[in-house]
Amino acid sequence: MKKLLTLALAAVLCLCCALALAQTVKVGVVGENNEQWEQVIIPTLAKEGIDIELVKFSDYIIPNEALANGDVDLNAFQHYNFMNNWSKEHGVELVAVCDTLIAPLCIYSQKYTSLDEIKDGDGIAIMNDVVNEARALRMLEATGLIKLKDDITDLATVADIEENPKHLVFNEMEAALTASAMSDPSIAIAFLNGTHAKDAGLTNDQALYMEQYDPNNPDMHGIINVIAARADRADDPVFARIAEVYHSDEVRALFDTVYKGVYIPAWE
Repeated sequence: MKKLLTLALAAVLCLCCALALAQTVKVGVVGENNEQWEQVIIPTLAKEGIDIELVKFSDYIIPNEALANGDVDLNAFQHYNFMNNWSKEHGVELVAVCDTLIAPLCIYSQKYTSLDEIKDGDGIAIMNDVVNEARALRMLEATGLIKLKDDITDLATVADIEENPKHLVFNEMEAALTASAMSDPSIAIAFLNGTHAKDAGLTNDQALYMEQYDPNNPDMHGIINVIAARADRADDPVFARIAEVYHSDEVRALFDTVYKGVYIPAWE
């Protein structure tokens, strides 16, 4: 009888733990590249009573507002630099639940096959959020097409371009629009991140230039993407479980088979 009572108590405790974790978690995402959620994370956690609902957004503006307002519980679309800058500007502390991926910024073109072909006065489609615009300008400086002022901060803008020998014309726009902007005859090259490149059917192999991630360079840590939460909920055990599944071998395999280099796992 004592043994039966012990087993029954253990079963009740297990059930209570499962019920404690059971809940619906709304996760804000941008774009349609959500295979890690749809193929692995959602079905895995559904077996544990955790229902993941993806809330899809089309831009980088609303997902953090939704997180701050409680319309979503988590979001997974941004890197550390973007998250930290947004938190500072809006006075709402967002924190990383876990690292997810690195989406190298790439330069694409429908007109040219090499940056050497760029002509005087060509147009460039560049994202207008201050963090990724600065990232793109640093890349462009690395190609030798422009030179930025020596005394600028990390958040460079087109106003900080000191030398522009080819008189390139910068067309600043929301990141989701740079891919479609390439069809404009005046646009010679465009900056796209991994999400929007994949949505447009582009691969890293088609890029004229790709950002190189150096894990030994601490300045590049900021481009690691994260699952973000409000600071007051960062220790939620359900969030910790989501992070654990994201870092699973099954998700890791998708980076080789589905994303094929467009995304790089950031937790290894």
